[in-house]
Amino acid sequence: MFSKDTKSGRGGSRVPSIISANLRIVGDLVSEGDVQVDGIIEGNVHARSLTVSQGASVRGQITAESVCIRGAVQGQITADQVELGRTAKVDGDIVHAVISIESGAFFEGNCRHKPEKVEATPPEKVEATPPEVVAASA
Repeated sequence: MFSKDTKSGRGGSRVPSIISANLRIVGDLVSEGDVQVDGIIEGNVHARSLTVSQGASVRGQITAESVCIRGAVQGQITADQVELGRTAKVDGDIVHAVISIESGAFFEGNCRHKPEKVEATPPEKVEATPPEVVAASA
């Protein structure tokens, strides 16, 4: 009745990581898979695919292979495929190979066609430095 998906790696499961409606992330989000935003992200997003649900928002740059916007985005979107739903509110430029905009969507910015494939590879990893511990003097 229940089965475990044994696929692993990049081409594996297409179950999205969900940023729930009561979650607010301040900082960049990097995923090799699919991401669904129902909450708020204040930072850049790199993912294979990104869905911004109605009522959700992203303030930062978005880089993905495919992007579906039904909520609010402030920042540049770079993707092979971009879909703006009727409840979308985008304030920023869109660089795309294919774009669709439903009637009722709000878009303020420039649109540029990018014929080459967008690679949703995450930025280089930066090693975190451990915090300094300062002992109090007596």
